[in-house]
Amino acid sequence: MLTQYVNQENNTPAFVIHNALDAKNCDKIIAEYKKLLEPAVHDDGKGGLTNDKKTRSSNVAWINNSQINSIMKDLMHIANHSAGWCFDITGHELYQFTQYNSKDHYSWHQDGTGCTLSKRYFTFGKPNNLLEVAVPGCVGTVRKISASVLLNDDFSGGEFDFATLKEGKIQKTEVKPKRGDAIFFPSHLQHRVRPVKTGTRYSLVCWFAGPPFK
Repeated sequence: MLTQYVNQENNTPAFVIHNALDAKNCDKIIAEYKKLLEPAVHDDGKGGLTNDKKTRSSNVAWINNSQINSIMKDLMHIANHSAGWCFDITGHELYQFTQYNSKDHYSWHQDGTGCTLSKRYFTFGKPNNLLEVAVPGCVGTVRKISASVLLNDDFSGGEFDFATLKEGKIQKTEVKPKRGDAIFFPSHLQHRVRPVKTGTRYSLVCWFAGPPFK
């Protein structure tokens, strides 16, 4: 049985580390990667990827930065054990820099299911679905812990919500991070980013992986 961690600060299943990245690093990531943005794609539910904007509307770029990798890996270990998950983590995918402009959003979704049927296979090219991965260390693994770092907070809307089952009823809760805060949570949990109302929302997302749950 998976541990159901509840954050006493915000009543969500997310372990939040405040000031995970300082303002200098947040600004540096935004400035360096926003020129590499491209339209995001997502799981189409049929074994492929789609850019259907009804489900997801945002732009992304991919990051492989050794300094950021090291910082986030250390923070993930803290979250993994402090929240009581203690998942077997063996690697991570490339980090995703995400831009949400006005009205952009990402509807309810899971990042992974954790079962054997969702373990990944290696591809030398760009992954065409969620069962393909271009990172050798993630071959045969599943997504277990998701992380999202808010890089700015000068926008409105764009709230980060979870949906969990409690006493037979769906409970929706909201995380309210500030700039530089990192949110860690089990990848199988349903979550969303509500539409941005004004300004632009920037975040850094990563999925930490390990062997399928047994």
